Amino acid sequence: MYAKSKDIYFLRTAVFIIFIILYQILSSVFQGLAPLIGLFFSYCVILRYEKEKSHQDYNHKWYYVIFFLFFAEQIHGFELFSVAIFFGFFWNFCFGYLFSWIKIKNLFLILLVFFGYLGIFLVSNLLCYIKNEDFLEFSYEYLIYIVIESFLAFIFLRGRIYGP
Repeated sequence: MYAKSKDIYFLRTAVFIIFIILYQILSSVFQGLAPLIGLFFSYCVILRYEKEKSHQDYNHKWYYVIFFLFFAEQIHGFELFSVAIFFGFFWNFCFGYLFSWIKIKNLFLILLVFFGYLGIFLVSNLLCYIKNEDFLEFSYEYLIYIVIESFLAFIFLRGRIYGP
C-alpha cells in the first residue's frame, strides 16, 4: 500500500512539473497567458516564511519553485539571477517590515505578487544597465499579469501566511 501511494505521488509530481514547463513555453508564445512569476515568487516567500516558523530544512517544494523561477525568468527575457538577487533583497530588507505593517494578510499576498514582478523587473534592468544592454519595457501586460496572479495567489495561498 505504501509503495503504491509513493508511486502515485511521484506520478502526480512529474505530471505537474511537465505541465508547468509546457505552460511556461506556451506563455512565452501566447502573450495572454500569465507567466506566473509573481505567484511563484509569493509561494517562494511563503515557503521561506514557513521554514522560519517551523525551524525545519527546505523540502522538495522549495527546489521546484526555485527551478521554476529560474526557468521562467529565462524564458520571459529577464536577466539570469534577477529573481535570486531580488528575493535576497526582499527577504532581508522588506519582508519583515511589510509583514508587521500589513495586518490584512490577503492584501499582503497581493503585494507579494506586485513586488515580485516589479522587483524582478527592476533588478533585471539594473543588470542590463551594468552590462550596457537594452532595458526591458514595463507594459500594461505586466499589470494584467499582476491582477490575474493576485487572484490566483488569493485562491491558492490564502491562509498560508499568518501572524502579527
